[in-house]
Amino acid sequence: MNTLPEVQKYIDSFERPNGYNLYAWDVTKRLALEVWRSYLENRPFRRPVNFLCKEFYQMIRRPEDGQFILPENSFRMLSNG
Repeated sequence: MNTLPEVQKYIDSFERPNGYNLYAWDVTKRLALEVWRSYLENRPFRRPVNFLCKEFYQMIRRPEDGQFILPENSFRMLSNG
């Protein structure tokens, strides 16, 4: 993926997890888009992205190879994520 419209379509393809209301899901998707924007602009992402739902961490992986677009040592996931 090389453009924000492609990224937006990718992010929108994920289903909202059980227990997430619409507002929380919208905030989660916007954060994923911010991460991608930084990645596409080749600049570091400095906001924390710790302990979000597993879908978020799937959103910030390149679909072509499954690699995270942030360094894996820069965030922490829930153990069940």
